[in-house]
Amino acid sequence: MLFWFSEIFDVTLLATIGLVFFATLLGAYVRARRRDPCLKSFTDYVVTVECAEHKVIWGRMELASTGLELHYTDSVEDENHVESSYIMYTHEFGQIHALYRYIDELDVENQAQRRKDLARSLHPRFLRRALRHIRNFISLASESLSEVVGLIIGGLRKPAGRYITEESEERLRELGATFIGNVGSGYDPLLERFIGQKMVFEIMEGDEVHEHVGIFKQYSPDFFEILDLQVPRKQTLAVERQAAAVAEQIKATLADKRLTVANQSIQMVLLKSMTVDGVEEPLNAMIDAGEQIHFDLDTLCERAVLTFRILRVVDMIVPRTRCVVRHRADYYRPELLPSIIFDIGVKLRGASKSSVQEKRLRQQLHENPFAVIALANLGALLMQKEDGDEAEPLLQKAWSMRNSLPDNGRRVRQLLQEIQRKRASNPQSRDALQPPKASKPS
Repeated sequence: MLFWFSEIFDVTLLATIGLVFFATLLGAYVRARRRDPCLKSFTDYVVTVECAEHKVIWGRMELASTGLELHYTDSVEDENHVESSYIMYTHEFGQIHALYRYIDELDVENQAQRRKDLARSLHPRFLRRALRHIRNFISLASESLSEVVGLIIGGLRKPAGRYITEESEERLRELGATFIGNVGSGYDPLLERFIGQKMVFEIMEGDEVHEHVGIFKQYSPDFFEILDLQVPRKQTLAVERQAAAVAEQIKATLADKRLTVANQSIQMVLLKSMTVDGVEEPLNAMIDAGEQIHFDLDTLCERAVLTFRILRVVDMIVPRTRCVVRHRADYYRPELLPSIIFDIGVKLRGASKSSVQEKRLRQQLHENPFAVIALANLGALLMQKEDGDEAEPLLQKAWSMRNSLPDNGRRVRQLLQEIQRKRASNPQSRDALQPPKASKPS
């Protein structure tokens, strides 16, 4: 029977086809199962995705090897169709600036799932630690292991030469390289020691770099996953004259020439600026929980738009091209942490609006050297340009007159602490986040 079968069919050919078929199926399965470990952690959670050009999408995330889908909590309808989800493919991941998971928006089930995931990740059992060590070893020795696989296959071909042809040998080598590359990729011995630690991260936000403190959960070749960050999220509030306006945690009243802002939350709020008739004026005032402050305006205005920062606790996934792991958080004393959370940031590019503000503030100080609010605002503006040497004496002078500031100098004190922090750290700390310079035409 076997002799008859071998007379009709070439067994070597069948063995080769079988090996190639098996290797192809197994390689396809490995590739189909590969998902970024950081993005995988946010699967089945409602997340917010910030993309290039200020595009923001949110929804419940499902992840595949070729991309992700965000299912909207409510369908979006326009004149032509109804949308219920947004699909982003892997080649579009370069547009992602950050993914956020807001802790206070998680339902009971998701919070329980998050706590379980944190316990497994930050306090792994023996088997999980062993598997991670094996994966890191494979990643570290991937090139050598690929050569070993080639030697093994080459050795097997001698006794099984009838069945392992050159084509099937090449396919098996590709399978070995694919498996090793998928199992162990992205290992970084420096970052590995910081997993589970509270760290300070420098994150690019628009054209500015800000510092944030959070727990470093894990990394992948493309992303960092950071937990429990206190992030000052930007909010705006429009207030009309002789009326009160209420946002999520802020109440503002504009009466005559006085602006009153009350913080109704349980955490500090940074009142950043006020825009009147298209002109933005910096305010830079910290408002403590349950506190209200007053600003006396030079002229009557019918409407003002306030910009402020409210603390939100988030888990975040950030592309490695937009984030640097910089310090251990225990490097700083606890009283310095608010100055990190509400750091002034560093502008990576010049801005015409900042130049106009700087010119106006310098003119105010030329006319009145003791204009304390102008001193504080100009010092903050210079800090964004990394000109701490000029900013510090201005802020010191404003601090000496802190009783004349709306927040009694609370924000000025934070800025002075930030200057000291930056002088104590590496002066080249943000080089890795500088945008690439445009090449000159030849």
